[in-house]
Amino acid sequence: MQFGLLILYLSSVITASNWDTYPQVPKTASINGFADPIYSELPSCAKDCVKVSVGNTPCPYWDTGCLCVMPQWSGLVGQCIAADCEGEDVVSATSLAYSLCSSVGANLWLMPSSITAALTAAAVQSSSSITSEAEAEAEATGNNTSSDSDSSSGSSSASSSGTSSSSSSRDGAMEIKVTGSLFMIILGSLFAILM
Repeated sequence: MQFGLLILYLSSVITASNWDTYPQVPKTASINGFADPIYSELPSCAKDCVKVSVGNTPCPYWDTGCLCVMPQWSGLVGQCIAADCEGEDVVSATSLAYSLCSSVGANLWLMPSSITAALTAAAVQSSSSITSEAEAEAEATGNNTSSDSDSSSGSSSASSSGTSSSSSSRDGAMEIKVTGSLFMIILGSLFAILM
C-alpha cells in the first residue's frame, strides 16, 4: 500500500516537473515580468499601475505567469487602472493583461471580484457618457441642418440622416468592442470566484 502511494507520488512529481510543456519566460525584466511585454502598448494612464512592487507575492519579479495568478498583486494593478483610467483605456489595459496571462499559460488574470467589478464599472461608465455625448452631438447636428430653408430641405434631411447613421455605427462599434472586453473581465471574475 505504502509502496503504491510512493510510486504514485513520484510519478506525479516527474510529470509535474516536465517544464518543457510550459511557455518559456525570460528570467529577467526591466520593470517586472508582467509589465515588460505590454508596457509600450498600455494606455498612458495604466503605465504606472503595472510598476507596482511585486514584494507582496512569492513570485520572482520576472515571472509573468506567477504574477498573473497572484490576486494581492493583480488587485493593486487592477485597482489603479480602475481609478486612473476610464472607458476604452480600461478596456485596452485589461485586454492586454488577459492576453498576456493567456500567452504564458496562466489563462486568467486573477484578482478580487470587487476589483473586477470596479474595472467593469470604469469601462462601462465612460463608454455610456461617450455614447450620450455622441448622441447629443448627432442630435445637435440634425437640428442645425433641419433649420435650413425649404429649398434645401431634401438635402439637409439626407445630411441629417447620414450624420445619424454614421454616428450610430460609430457608437455601435464602440459598444461591441467594450462588450467583448467586458465579457473577458466578467469571465475572469467568474474564474476568480470559482478558484
